[in-house]
Amino acid sequence: MSHARSQHPNAPLTPEGRRRMVDCVLVKGWTVEATAERFQVDAKTVRKWRNRFLAEGEQGLLDRSSRPHQSPNRTSRPLRRRIIRLRCKRRWGADRIAFETGVAASTVQKILNQEGMGRLDRGDRATAPRTASRYQWGDPGDLIHVDIKKLAGIPPGGGWRIHGRGNDGHHGKGGYGYRYIHSAVDDRSRLVYSEILSDEKAATAAGFWTRAAAWFISQGITSKRVLTDNGACYRSGLWHRACAATGTRVKKTRPRRPQTNGKVERFHRILLEEWAYIRPWTSDDQRHHAYTGFIHFYNRHRPHGSLGWATPASIIKDNLPAEHN
Repeated sequence: MSHARSQHPNAPLTPEGRRRMVDCVLVKGWTVEATAERFQVDAKTVRKWRNRFLAEGEQGLLDRSSRPHQSPNRTSRPLRRRIIRLRCKRRWGADRIAFETGVAASTVQKILNQEGMGRLDRGDRATAPRTASRYQWGDPGDLIHVDIKKLAGIPPGGGWRIHGRGNDGHHGKGGYGYRYIHSAVDDRSRLVYSEILSDEKAATAAGFWTRAAAWFISQGITSKRVLTDNGACYRSGLWHRACAATGTRVKKTRPRRPQTNGKVERFHRILLEEWAYIRPWTSDDQRHHAYTGFIHFYNRHRPHGSLGWATPASIIKDNLPAEHN
């Protein structure tokens, strides 16, 4: 049996001080009142430690936990398991798990800490507390973030995530190439238009923007500005002419500052966690088919912490034309 707290072994009224106090009563024959006056405590305290010593010996002089025997308001075991399951499977933070389960975020974080899962850097990514410098434009369409995410193709029957690395038939060197996910994310609402294309050339990027701008218009959003990095396709004349044709002003991020375009970067990380790597796909077609459903889920049903747990569709509801209401 150990102490509930770590104490100096010779400090007054720690085990050594309590033993001396009990000795005054049991060995030296002092009265309880005289002993209480000597040690500057209440007589009830003297009786408590005397009785514990008589009942339990030296162990009775140690501190006990103040935790109650029963905690009726303690989070139920099934709910605790659900919180841990969401952390392991979805890798969500405490705020998102709290929203999904109806439990206070502080309670969720406490449960995660107790399970040794309080920090996501124990898993796949670091989430040390930071002070975010976040900006947000006032209206949908004020700024559209555009970027490209490169993703390896999947051989028929699945790649190394199914068969393991080093398998001769599935080691990723069979010429399956890459797929390029072109995405446009509205800064205010996080509404996204995205396509999986075969390359990241200027003509492909320009064609994508033409379709993206038309889709945003169909959602009641006029694209006023578009923000990209300094990739070759976005420096091309084709890109600038495509943006001019839609009446969109072109803006660029500063070199080596991807956080400036952070909303589309965050969307691509969500893609990896909640679509691309959420399960072992057996073919490109299977993964591609699921992409359409995921984009619909992202736009219409997935809550966003940065939007106060609203969905992108709910943010732009007032902007939608009549046929979408």
